[in-house]
Formats: sequence, C-alpha cells, structure tokens
Amino acid sequence: MLNNEKKIPLWAIDHAEKVKQKEELIGELLFFAAFFSYCIKYTLDYSGLIPVRPEILNSLFVGLCLICLIVKISLQRYTTSRFILIATICIAMGYSSLISINYNFLLSFLLIISMQDIELEKIVKVGFFAKITSISVHVIWYIFVYNTNPSAIRFVWRVGGEARHFFFMGHANNFMAFLVWACLDFIYLNYEKLTVLHIVSVWLVNLIFYTFTDSNSGIIVLAIVSILIFLDKMGKAAFDKLLTAFARFSYVFFALFFMFLTVIYTRLDGVLKEMWDSLDSFLTGRIWFGAYSYDVFGFTFIGRAFHSDVPAKIFWDGRWNDYFIPFDNYYLSNLYHYGIINLVFTALAFLIFTGKMENREKIIIIAFSFYSIMEIYGNNIVICSALFIIGKYIYRNKNILEDS
Repeated sequence: MLNNEKKIPLWAIDHAEKVKQKEELIGELLFFAAFFSYCIKYTLDYSGLIPVRPEILNSLFVGLCLICLIVKISLQRYTTSRFILIATICIAMGYSSLISINYNFLLSFLLIISMQDIELEKIVKVGFFAKITSISVHVIWYIFVYNTNPSAIRFVWRVGGEARHFFFMGHANNFMAFLVWACLDFIYLNYEKLTVLHIVSVWLVNLIFYTFTDSNSGIIVLAIVSILIFLDKMGKAAFDKLLTAFARFSYVFFALFFMFLTVIYTRLDGVLKEMWDSLDSFLTGRIWFGAYSYDVFGFTFIGRAFHSDVPAKIFWDGRWNDYFIPFDNYYLSNLYHYGIINLVFTALAFLIFTGKMENREKIIIIAFSFYSIMEIYGNNIVICSALFIIGKYIYRNKNILEDS
C-alpha cells in the first residue's frame, strides 16, 4: 500500500522550532517591558519622593506599556473562536475602563490576556522584586528624613486621632498592600519548601510595620493564609476538596453578599439593622457607602464616572459622612463605579479554572477574595498578583480556549 503523505524534512522542523523560540523570546521581552513600565508608573502615582512629576513621564510609561502589550497580543496564536472571545472581552473591558476612568484595570486585564507562553513564576518574581525594591527605597528614605527633618513627615489619621505612618507611599493602606502582597508572592514562590521559620519571619515583618501603619487588612489576610497553609501541609485529601470549593466560590459569594447588604439597608430596622451596623462598623463604614450609592445611583453594569464636583460631605439616612468614591471594597467599587462586568468576568474565570489550579494558587485566590472585602487594590495587578493566575489557565484550558 502506497503512502502518499509528505514527510517534513528535519531541517524544516528545526527551523520552525527556532522561529517559535525566537517569537516566544520576543514576546517575553515585550511582556516584561510592559509589566516593568506599569510597575514604575503605578509606584510613581503613589510615591511622595517625586512630588511633582511631569505628565509626559506618566504618558510615556502608559504608552510604552500599551504598545508592548498590543504588539505582544498581536503576536500570539489564536483559533478563530479564541480570537473572537478575547476581542469581545477586550472591547467590553476597554469601554468599561474608559467610561469609569479606570485605566489600571484595563492595563491589568491586557497583561493577563498577553500571558501566552509566559511562565507565571517569572511574572511573580518580577512583581515581587518590584514591590520589595519600592518598599526598601521608601522606607530607607523615610528613616533618613524622620531623623534629619522630622517636620517634613506627614501622617494619615484614624477617626480617633491616631497617627498612621505611610512611608511616603500615599497612604498607610497602600504601603501595607505592597508589603502584604510581596509576602504572598514570597509564599507562592517558596511554597514547596516553606518552613515555620518562613511563616514566622513573614509575620514578624508585617507586625513591625503594623505598629506604624495600623492597617488591619493585611494582618487578617495573613492569618487566613497561614491557617490554610498549615492545613494544606497536613496533606489531608478532604481538605483539598474543601480548598477547591472555597477558592472557586468565595469570590462569587462575597460579590453577591455585599450586593445584598447594600440593597437591603434601607429596608432594615430593629435587631437586623443593629447587626448590619455592627458589620459596617467592623469594616470601618465601607458598606454604608455602598448602600448610599445604591440608593442614589444604582448599579452600573459597564461602569460610570464620578465627577470631582461632588460635595465634600453628604447627609443621607440621618448620617453625615465624608464623600468617598471609589470605595475601600473591591466588590462595591465594581458594583457602583467600575462596572459589574468586571466582577462577572473574574467570577467566571474562577469558576472555570479553579479545579485545575495548584493548592498554592487556590490559597492566593482565597487571599485575594478576602483582601478585596477591605481594600480596592485588587483592581491593580502591580500590587495584587492573584489575577495573573487566571492568565496562566486561559491558555491551558483546551476545552474553553484551545491553542491553534
């Protein structure tokens, strides 16, 4: 029986392999050039070390990041179905970002989409290095200024009058966000060889800075992560299933939970109202702003812009409060400002991909879900590396987005 199939010469296979390797190298350089530019841009946004930054410098970093990402995405391989899906999501997210003036989320999303052939561990290492470098520079300069010109030091203040240090990084919560997620990056990168000494060291560093920042969010998340690591290291099969379910559904649960809380506020009285107020007090008034926004503005699916001409204080439901948009709650910020569409895409990704994740990745996803209750930094991938995990599995799940 004759074989009419043409055999591909070895030299052609070798040439094709070399071309592919070259494309992957170029793609990797473009990705990390974009990521590094974004890291610098975002750090400068919050840094007090350069009080006056030329706008052209900001535009330069954003432009470089966008150009590199667009080229990287255009070089990637797609099936027709994948291209249509990703193009549709890009258009939706781009439109939402423009309306809500939320370019950080757009850049974060494009970085996730451009992760084809990029190793997650390399990205986390670069992000860890960027955060540690930023923290070190600001803390060293802060100590120098504190000892040579203490009158130049500024604080943020608790309602009770307690001063909080922020080490020239915009706000105490912002500084601790950098620190906590640098620690979570460290845990992720060293997960297989983690020891009690590692965990104790992480806690010691965070507790030292906690005495200056008085930022509770990171400490709570570290406590949750520490417990999950301990249970995972015990190697119980039953815990694996629980961890998977927890990682898959915690984000969805919190998104729906906070939506529910803001909707029912004006319908409560008596004991239920007292319970609501107690939870809101524990979260330092975060939910109240969501209830106010629901009553006055309603939900937004695609996003909305809040203008700068709003009053400094608002009176609503018998209570005065400072007007604060966006919220210190990732879920509420998307419900009422950046768009429910962001929650939907992220929730779907967690529901689809969590079952394929490693346990260390599931723990990071859980940390992200809890951290987002207390902070808004989940919108920014420079600080919060958790959403990069989605990018890893977009190009691995062949049932949803099959490689060509």
